[in-house]
Amino acid sequence: MGDNGASGVWRKLWREDKVAVAFYALAVVGIIVCVLTELERVFPAIETLCGGPNSGCSAVKKTSFSSLFGVSLGIWGLASYAFWMILYRFSRPLAGLYGGILLGAEIYFVYLQFFVIQAICNLCMAQFAVVALINALLFFTAYPARRGLAWRAGFVALAAVSFAAFYMPAKAQAQKEVASFESITSWGDSKSPYRMEVFSDYECSHCKHFEPTVEKIMKDYPEIYVVFRDFIIQGHKLSPLATAYAGSVAYYQGREMYMKTRTELFEKQDQLKSLLSMRLPMMKEDKVMEAAVDAKIKADKERADDLKVEGTPTSALVKNGETIKVFRGAETYDHMKPELDKLVGRAPRQ
Repeated sequence: MGDNGASGVWRKLWREDKVAVAFYALAVVGIIVCVLTELERVFPAIETLCGGPNSGCSAVKKTSFSSLFGVSLGIWGLASYAFWMILYRFSRPLAGLYGGILLGAEIYFVYLQFFVIQAICNLCMAQFAVVALINALLFFTAYPARRGLAWRAGFVALAAVSFAAFYMPAKAQAQKEVASFESITSWGDSKSPYRMEVFSDYECSHCKHFEPTVEKIMKDYPEIYVVFRDFIIQGHKLSPLATAYAGSVAYYQGREMYMKTRTELFEKQDQLKSLLSMRLPMMKEDKVMEAAVDAKIKADKERADDLKVEGTPTSALVKNGETIKVFRGAETYDHMKPELDKLVGRAPRQ
């Protein structure tokens, strides 16, 4: 009795072309993962299987990286697998090259999870594994013996180009976001040629005493763009928490609230621990926000290294991008004024 139905077709295909069966089977697994990724958005039970609302899957889902052009990655995945399977049916070498494009995209998303979002999604990693396995299969079986090396070189090139096509715009956007985040943690006109950079630590008593001087400079020299930079003193256990809190306020509520929060943290420096114990639980769990705050702290540290900052407060006066004066310590307004006048081109008072 001959084979009948779908099972017969698959058995015949297995006997004649085991590679094709392996390809389609893996593609079906990938489709299932895409479906689960989409269902996770609406069914809490699936999210629970991934670890619940505090899992890496949940963290990734909440970021802007979970969609592309407004369409969820799960839908993109389903469309990609459908096209891949059709392409494999008609041209295996082209399916192999197309796989390189998908692999580059998957490598980029793995990079995002480890180095940007800093949260690992189990479904995303499963999807990466499926795409990697399919590409390994195609790499060794899809290309003709003649000029096979050229086909494989094309696969590698497309994977690299695909990764770069995602990575470079994202890197530029990240740099833009860090720059815009700096504009929130600052005061004045960011286009001004005159700038004062203030390095401080929320547990530093000298920084607290220096704040009135900074406020007076902001009032008397509105043409100076004041940038507030974080310089966490080693051994200050509360400063990293205070910096994270102030950064989250800046990220979500903007410049005005950041300035109020900064002032409050210094004014209540003696009660900083109790203040943070009340405020920190109110912070949203947002890996993208945390990454933005971390990026600002890193940028501030790099700038501090450039200026050889060793303590706080430290203030740098900059004109047209050139540092012209660095004050180390809580200088008085009267001591700083001649340099401020020189910075903006004001005639000194007689």
